[in-house]
Amino acid sequence: MKIIQTLELERLVRTTFPQKAVFSAVAEFDGKISWPIVAFVHGGPDPFLDRDFDAWLAGAPNFVSAYQVMNDLCRAGALAPGEYGLTRSPAAI
Repeated sequence: MKIIQTLELERLVRTTFPQKAVFSAVAEFDGKISWPIVAFVHGGPDPFLDRDFDAWLAGAPNFVSAYQVMNDLCRAGALAPGEYGLTRSPAAI
């Protein structure tokens, strides 16, 4: 399992999806999830989640899950497929 801290996830999101230049993982997920997050990302399409993710990228106030963000980073080539643990960076605690 590869461990990613929120600061690294934020960097990946900002560089992979330039339209999310002010992305904050803690602001996006805190209060909506339990930390840490463990997910297997595969990079494949998910017809139930892709439309919401595309709307989120376009600026809609949709909730997207950490899994969804990591899976789309995988699809974009920023993360390799596999099992990940997402933890809050020490500065975010």
